[in-house]
Amino acid sequence: MKRSTLLTGALCALLVPTVGCDLLSVSDSENASGRGAKVFDPYQAAASGAIRLSLQQFNGCAVMPDGQMGAKGDSPVPDTYPTLCPSLATPLNEPTNTLVPPTGRLRIQSRTKYFLNQFTITDTIVDKPEHQNAGDLAEPVRWIKTQSRLKNLNWSNLGQVSDEWKFVPAVPGSTQDSWSRQVLFDNADWRKVQGDTFTVEVLNEDGTVVGTPVSYERAEFVTDTSSAGHSRIMWRMERVLPPQFPGDTAVHPTPQLPGWPPSPPLFRTMARLDFVGSTNPFKTFEVGDLRGPGAIRVTWSQLPKEPFYFPVDFVPPNEVERGCTDAAGNPKTCGFGLDPRLKLSRPANGKYYMPGETMNLFVDIRDNDGNRLHNELSLPSGFEAVTGKSNGLLYTQIPFLDTLLEYDMVPAVQIAGPLHKMTPRSNPTEKSPFYGPDFFWALVDEPATVRLPTGQHFMQWPTRVTRTLPANAEPGTYVALIKSNRYFMGERTSKLNPFFFQVGQEERTTYPNAVGNCQICHRGVLSLDNLRHGLSVDHVESCKVCHSFNNDLYNRPQDFAHKIHMSSPRYPADKGDCTMCHLTRASALRPSITVCASCHPSAHDNQYFQVKFSNTGEPSRFGNCAQSCHVDTAPKGHILPAN
Repeated sequence: MKRSTLLTGALCALLVPTVGCDLLSVSDSENASGRGAKVFDPYQAAASGAIRLSLQQFNGCAVMPDGQMGAKGDSPVPDTYPTLCPSLATPLNEPTNTLVPPTGRLRIQSRTKYFLNQFTITDTIVDKPEHQNAGDLAEPVRWIKTQSRLKNLNWSNLGQVSDEWKFVPAVPGSTQDSWSRQVLFDNADWRKVQGDTFTVEVLNEDGTVVGTPVSYERAEFVTDTSSAGHSRIMWRMERVLPPQFPGDTAVHPTPQLPGWPPSPPLFRTMARLDFVGSTNPFKTFEVGDLRGPGAIRVTWSQLPKEPFYFPVDFVPPNEVERGCTDAAGNPKTCGFGLDPRLKLSRPANGKYYMPGETMNLFVDIRDNDGNRLHNELSLPSGFEAVTGKSNGLLYTQIPFLDTLLEYDMVPAVQIAGPLHKMTPRSNPTEKSPFYGPDFFWALVDEPATVRLPTGQHFMQWPTRVTRTLPANAEPGTYVALIKSNRYFMGERTSKLNPFFFQVGQEERTTYPNAVGNCQICHRGVLSLDNLRHGLSVDHVESCKVCHSFNNDLYNRPQDFAHKIHMSSPRYPADKGDCTMCHLTRASALRPSITVCASCHPSAHDNQYFQVKFSNTGEPSRFGNCAQSCHVDTAPKGHILPAN
């Protein structure tokens, strides 16, 4: 297929549903037309013709998702590049603003084509005394405008856009249940600039530009909004108790529990720009035949005199370590991409599992060349994951997660089903109609990436997971979801794959088909398996498994889909037309306080103030509005499915 045809198809995807077009006829496993040619699928790694590059900077230092801070070394970066960087490898409950000499290096494969897929600049200050007045946020705003590394942007008309509280569940043995208050600011004039660009240049050891610079428009990235977990101009108060009454701005510390480490309130002010998801991966740049130190320079047209430098080491393909293995266990050079797999043990009767039966699941994580990224019987230790010795596999890095607020780092497996009954709960007293939230487990415990007395930091984690199905498991088809994350040679990927099995019967059942239509917009390079978790649109109803009622674990509340789309300037449809995503009327008639607040944060003023600070009871902060008051009359001004 010609490149011009592919580009036209990608542009068509961006215009849908404003116009209708069917320029591509692509047959693939998604059963949804218009996904786009796999030859340029960013999740196909080297087979796509270009590798997606992720560049991140934290407080002036290059940072990798494993928490390593990039050292200058012999790279041709300015003398102003920090010699000391914040430590993101400190134990829990210790400050992350401790400065230490950086030791990490961003490695880029030479003789390879890349395209910019993530560009993130974060500047944060923690526990500054002037920023601890929760009733007056003038000082945090002043710091962002006049002292942060982004101070020379045009911050005129910056204003507060949200003030939200979030429940933060405890990390067993390390923290206790608490709350955080997050205030977001936006609408500064720099946000309204159109046509601004990021120009990427590759520098050799002497600082000479090698190859042709490439410019990416800010508008060419899929998302940069705070609702999707990206750009945040923010003040945040963490590790506190909730307010006691409307308008309460006092700081209420969590109690000191006997035998627990101290957990004082923490105050964080952040200016974070995070542009993610290239809509034009055809804009590529070649990393030439380089070896050793070098740099990547990114110049934003809104800050033309303040380019951002990333010290790198260029590694020829033949010098990449042979850390992976083939199916026979022979050493292999790791490739790009990510393909997590599960192998399920054979049921006792040879056909399907019975309720109460114990099953074994075997984790097998590979790159897109089919090479295994770990030992067949174990996964790398947390120590290996934070020191660049895990073939790129990422684990939950708590200091990185807490500091940069990137939550998409958890390697996990989750079981749910039967598929035909996968309907999320909408209040805490309602029994879950499917097994999901209770059958989540992280493949590696959270504390594994930090040095704690538990010794988990150096443990090897088994690839076999044993679980017993509930004795009352209903018959039908179930799904086992495996999710993994990787950062390898500059490429950051997240991938989630489904594997199906039968319980109680041979006859297969299917998803309820209550929500869908995602491929209307998510086509081509915007397809769902290229974004965020990397899950095919065929399995969009599996999103309920994690993002359903009362799933605050890893900040995955049930309103995620509504909030992301309703607040996005790139969402082209009528935001009151529920038929865009809801395929059945029943699926649109289970609104909760949380879901409705995605668009209507003050629908009832403070009438239900205490409700949202309660995890239990009826109603709750997730209470079903339809079951409480809106029983007979559907919300006016919304278009609902007819059936």
